[in-house]
Amino acid sequence: MTSAPKASEIAADQARAGAGAAAAEPLVQLVELQTIPMPNGILGVAEVSKHIGFPVHRAYYIRDVPAGESRGAHGHKALRQCFLCLRGSVSLAISKHGCTETVQLARPSQAAVVPAGCWRDLSNFSDDSVVIVLASDEYDEADYIRKYDDFVRWDAGDEPVTSVAYLDLGRASQALGAEMELAMRRVMRSGCLIGGPEVAAFETRFAAYCGADRMVGLGNGLDALVIALKAWGIGPGDEVIVPAHTFVATSLAVDEVGATQVLVDVEPDTGLMDVGKLGALITERTRAIVPVHLYGHPVDMDGLRAAICATGGGRDIKILEDACQAHGARYKARRCGGLGDAAAFSFYPTKNLGALGDGGAVVTADAATAEVARMIANYGSREKYRHEVAGRNSRLDPLQAAVLSAKLDHLDAWNARRSQLALRYFLGLADVRGLELPAVRAWAEPVWHVFAIRAPGVRDELQAFLTEGGVGTNIHYPIPVHLQPCYAGRWRGGDFPVAEALAKSLLSLPLDPTHTDREIDFVIARVREFFSR
Repeated sequence: MTSAPKASEIAADQARAGAGAAAAEPLVQLVELQTIPMPNGILGVAEVSKHIGFPVHRAYYIRDVPAGESRGAHGHKALRQCFLCLRGSVSLAISKHGCTETVQLARPSQAAVVPAGCWRDLSNFSDDSVVIVLASDEYDEADYIRKYDDFVRWDAGDEPVTSVAYLDLGRASQALGAEMELAMRRVMRSGCLIGGPEVAAFETRFAAYCGADRMVGLGNGLDALVIALKAWGIGPGDEVIVPAHTFVATSLAVDEVGATQVLVDVEPDTGLMDVGKLGALITERTRAIVPVHLYGHPVDMDGLRAAICATGGGRDIKILEDACQAHGARYKARRCGGLGDAAAFSFYPTKNLGALGDGGAVVTADAATAEVARMIANYGSREKYRHEVAGRNSRLDPLQAAVLSAKLDHLDAWNARRSQLALRYFLGLADVRGLELPAVRAWAEPVWHVFAIRAPGVRDELQAFLTEGGVGTNIHYPIPVHLQPCYAGRWRGGDFPVAEALAKSLLSLPLDPTHTDREIDFVIARVREFFSR
């Protein structure tokens, strides 16, 4: 039996709670353009930031349409458009999700902005009409849907699914391409390409989002872990407890500062640090514990603190959250990132909140930690050309900060969509014998960075079967930390049996906000087919 029923109930609650996170976008937005009467004529102005809302990469015009004829009659998957009738009049009908809105354009001072994913028809052209269309991208036949029946199927998500990628970053970039392009353009125009107001603004926003006071933008998640430990003066002679089942960066950070890793085994149903085993591992040399909110599910932080209180002897043992997979996740209604003494985040492109390259952050409520972390990241300098410690160069650049700030507006809606898809997996796979679904603790609101199932004894066969059937998968992670070649001789096989068992049985299924219900159903059907053989 699996723990799926309990997990599915929790996932259902989360999916319902997030169902209204994204407001429906109107089909047509009518905007008034700036009109400037002048002695030598009238000047009409349409600006991207004030009126259109997306960068313009193509413009074309329509004129001399015969009486009774129409134009358009096609759909676009991703293209956004702005229609202006410079002379005469025309009717514009826009359809999406079974609804149709029709507007009349009859004056050049008004424009109709149409979002992506719509069918459009232009009709009732006056004899003298001239229509200008501004488009968000250059011509791409693959973006067109020429037949209305095909559009209805595409719009309803009823197109046949023949394969499902594990992750397609191009989908998210396509959906937010205009916002990100405008954000990057803003940075390039500013001339401030290192630090500056874009970075400061995102640091303030993301710290507040996490329920903390401060954020220090850094180059990547590993840097965030290393710099946080260094900011606390942790180094040779100190011990840092980390889970045996995690991405290797967690362990590499401890090695880089010169401290000693102490591994703790994990829970078999979540893969998270087993806080019940911490008491036996905390010693007089323990300086920090790094709970990893793996797969977007928070660690039991109260249990962790209880273990420190019970065996720490009143010493200041720091808690450094590895929240690199937990953007927006909650523990007892509080977001990860504000639960420990500091938290390390990664903005690697695949994360729930991902940049267009590498990025990272230390988030903390402690002013001293933030100040020292910022100094270390700036070559060990608070004052130009005066270096207090042997620091490093680790920065979140303004281009990435601007993109992340644009994406942050959508993070809660994306996480809600992840919860909906996770629930779909729970309901579709709960009764499959031989398959174990991820557990969800009652106090947790995970964000499903990864949906990792367990298939003991048949994982590799299942992965091969899914690959052959067109389903992309991943393994997080195939080799536990203590058996990595870089640690040969430090630990032995069998030292952490739960982590070893997970490495042999875990398989990550596709789950991303851009996956459709039908794609998840396709995966479910393939998994069920494998186990029914």
